[in-house]
Amino acid sequence: MRFAVDGMLGKLARWLRIAGHDTLYVRDLDAGPGEEDELLIESAVSQGRILLTADEALHRRALARGVRSVLVSGDDVVEQLLEISKSLGRPLRINFDSSRCPVCNGTLEQADPAEVPEDLRKKHGEFWRCSRCGKIYWEGKHWKSIIRTAERYEREVGRSLPRRGKTSRVDRQAGD
Repeated sequence: MRFAVDGMLGKLARWLRIAGHDTLYVRDLDAGPGEEDELLIESAVSQGRILLTADEALHRRALARGVRSVLVSGDDVVEQLLEISKSLGRPLRINFDSSRCPVCNGTLEQADPAEVPEDLRKKHGEFWRCSRCGKIYWEGKHWKSIIRTAERYEREVGRSLPRRGKTSRVDRQAGD
């Protein structure tokens, strides 16, 4: 799915990118003060994105313009993912094999281990590079926390949505 996310939901935007969703974050846009909401709505329209916002006024303006919009009120990422799933009527897919750069939304590609410092090569086997900003990623200590969050979402979404089929499953397990 493709999302456009407002400035109050930065952590959610990064998480959706890690989960494999093409996610435009308002701070990625070249907007001046007071222009962000309009540019976010225009981007959602022109790029076929679902708007995710914590701003009721922005949500109403988007709906009035025919933009599919979800008003997100939870503070916790899992709560937010559940709200989105309920609004869409189906679970959000979590596919870490399609993870995007949490910083810029670029696609991730396998990186040559020679590109990373030797101490990291000794601890981790696989590395990925962002096609846009060049940042290098690996499954470090934070990865277990990401997996726990995904697993918690998977458990909760199974309880909160009517079963019309299988819910998604976490595709990659935590590394060492």
